[in-house]
Amino acid sequence: MSKSARFNIGFFVMDEIEEELFLSVTDAFEHGPGIQRDGITSPRMQDPHSVEGVCNQLDIPCEPASTTTDGLLQRAGTWTIYHHLKRFVQSHEGWTIIAAQSNGDLTMNPWHIAYVRGSPAHPQRTDLCALLSGGSHEPINSRIYRCLVKWTKEAALACGKRYEFLDIRVHESGKNHALKLHDPAAAIEHERAFEKLDYHRRIKDVAPLVEFALSGKFIVERGIELSLANTIDRFHDVRHVFDLPEVAASGAYGDAQVRKINLGEYQLFGNLNERRAALSSPVIINLDIDARVRVQWEDVQKKLTEEHFRETTDSPTRRGEFRRYLDDTAHDRVEIFFPHNVYPFGVLGLQPVADTPNGNIVCLSSGGLSGRVGNTLEGITRIMFDFFGCLDAMVLDEGFDVFSIVNPKEADGRYIYSNEALLHKVLAFTHSMVEREHASTESRDYPYSGGMKQWPLNRALMQEIEEDEEDYAKTGQTEWSDVILVAPQRSQVRSVLVFAVPTSSIKGRG
Repeated sequence: MSKSARFNIGFFVMDEIEEELFLSVTDAFEHGPGIQRDGITSPRMQDPHSVEGVCNQLDIPCEPASTTTDGLLQRAGTWTIYHHLKRFVQSHEGWTIIAAQSNGDLTMNPWHIAYVRGSPAHPQRTDLCALLSGGSHEPINSRIYRCLVKWTKEAALACGKRYEFLDIRVHESGKNHALKLHDPAAAIEHERAFEKLDYHRRIKDVAPLVEFALSGKFIVERGIELSLANTIDRFHDVRHVFDLPEVAASGAYGDAQVRKINLGEYQLFGNLNERRAALSSPVIINLDIDARVRVQWEDVQKKLTEEHFRETTDSPTRRGEFRRYLDDTAHDRVEIFFPHNVYPFGVLGLQPVADTPNGNIVCLSSGGLSGRVGNTLEGITRIMFDFFGCLDAMVLDEGFDVFSIVNPKEADGRYIYSNEALLHKVLAFTHSMVEREHASTESRDYPYSGGMKQWPLNRALMQEIEEDEEDYAKTGQTEWSDVILVAPQRSQVRSVLVFAVPTSSIKGRG
């Protein structure tokens, strides 16, 4: 893989009536565990090997509860992209994959939820996928979620739309969940459309009419480009918004010894008003954090200068400027105007189509290297709003999970690759990435020996890759760069969006 491939932008527009969007979620991980943050220590997660629900479904012994900050161990048991696409092909006979995109924040981060109807392929699955285990709990009963709704064919015929964005409240209903439309105007419109559907008329619950509903972090809503101040409350990882240089530190926080922190993360993470203020003005950052963690001014000055920040004697007026803030307190502080950070982003939106109630689904993946090369959140918003003209758009993931796969077309409109050929290419990429990740873990200190392929939750998944790779290897080396437009930096991802078209409609083209 060339280095430049990491900086690519890939997008897919679903604009044909027969094309459909599907949601794939790793079995046993519908409720987490998710990322836990405090703004000081590295983001951590309950080790999936110690989550009872995960271990029970995958039939492995449950380890004593523990947390981990290691990105690979946090993804143990999660499907690779190859597994997501292979499972889709196995459970959707007669469909050809035309694109796929990451949806990695689902069950990992707050505000990301999905309602998914049950299917024979996932008989044990609950209908709601959200961060509900592993030390965190999404407050589903008190939040209103704006969701991309994919109606069933029956409901789509009644309301005239297969996909639309709607405000939804989730209510627990026994073991399942009810979905109620929150906006009064939308509720009245859909009640009229669904009046002949008996079960909806009786209970006003649209869940039986929904194939899936998906929500994330919104950047465009109802035709309005949201300002960062209006959307920043959903970005708990403030590094996705601000450039927060990593500086040396000393002290302890909880049971963890702290050797470095991201400057300002603790304050911005814990105070929404400070986060909003930092978008448009300098903020004053304490270098003594809760009398537990200490940062030396000399270390801050040296690091910021190395990172091309500019020291001033007056209050900073431009992004990237800073000064030592001295007053009558005994503690050092720094006044700094944080620049916006660059990150990989994965985004989904709905583009209006003239003279039709239906719209085009737009998926965009902007690759890069976290904090070094990529796009800003504001830049991504502009692309979705100004370039694609989306009425609604939401961030699905950031960082290492972001990827884009597109099945290219021939000149006559036919998709080049069959499912088998596309899976072969994705497997070749996945196998090479797994080998690199495994080599990086073999000699490191983990609770489980033998490297990531031998971790209990990974064994069956990695064995499947090895066996399938042996079968495919007989056909020779496979080049994958023509289908993977934006390559992920991790092999395993919790959730994936799959775009597909009935194979019969492809045969009819040309």
